[in-house]
Amino acid sequence: MLILCLIAGFLVYRLATSNFDWHLFLAAIGDLNWGWLSASIAVTLISFVIRTFRWQELLSPVKEVGFRPVFATTMLGFSAIFLLGRAGELFRPMWIARHEKLPVTASFATIIVERFLDLTMMIGVFAWALLTVVVSPESTRTLALMKQAAWLIVAFSAGSILFLFVLRSNVDRVVRLVPFPKVASLLENFGHGLSFLKSGRSFILILFHSVLMWIAIALQAWLTLRGMNFHLTVAAASLVMVGGAIGSVAQIPGIGGGFQFAIAFCLSTFFAVPAERALAAGLIFYVVNNLPVLAAAVPCMFEQGLKLGDLRNVIRNPQSETL
Repeated sequence: MLILCLIAGFLVYRLATSNFDWHLFLAAIGDLNWGWLSASIAVTLISFVIRTFRWQELLSPVKEVGFRPVFATTMLGFSAIFLLGRAGELFRPMWIARHEKLPVTASFATIIVERFLDLTMMIGVFAWALLTVVVSPESTRTLALMKQAAWLIVAFSAGSILFLFVLRSNVDRVVRLVPFPKVASLLENFGHGLSFLKSGRSFILILFHSVLMWIAIALQAWLTLRGMNFHLTVAAASLVMVGGAIGSVAQIPGIGGGFQFAIAFCLSTFFAVPAERALAAGLIFYVVNNLPVLAAAVPCMFEQGLKLGDLRNVIRNPQSETL
């Protein structure tokens, strides 16, 4: 985190001492179309509803969990990522396991599958964007590098999902070969969390939810940029969104950093947007993406009987008896 703070400080210093046009930057922030941005916020919340239905289906072989607790845990989990950084990823599987009396390892299995599916869908959106978007000639080398990275991600995701299929089909055999009872129990519970792979109907339904959710995410990106008066196609907005998703790996809790700069980089590199306007877009994009989730998480916290500090405590102190 310290390194990220130093990098952010250096970038702010460079902006302040360069020919950065602050008037253009502030004008871009002030010139917003709230109708488009309101639609973007609505679609953001819809995407989380779809995400909730998908997670319900992933959890169903372990336990049938109602929509409300899964939705609340989803909103709290993504708020934890915003407030705590990537460590917040641990909140969702730990809290749903504690709240619904599930094995933590089975819960973690559903999140791992979810992430692999999201990676695959994201690259699918990226590939579609590459086929239809015309970018500036100067950015062809950068785009080529992104294509190479995308192929590596596709190979990794496909290999991982295939591995999970094989593991689920042979989990009983693998467990018998493990000489350590505790490790064998964890592996068995993890395999149980992959039980949806046995059902063709369940797997197809999860894929359907994934496709629908990423259509909503692409639409949300287009609506957000439209609200900032960027007249880009849905495919072009999706390309910017994928760049932001990759950049979000490097985040300062509560501040961001990687996401905003990746959005700005994509707009300025691929579509020749002035740096000041591109950076303003990255900041607004970040707020529109996260503020609705944080707002929705507040009533969820009250419903679940949680305080702000409990988000960190759940991650630090998992209940060992649910493992």
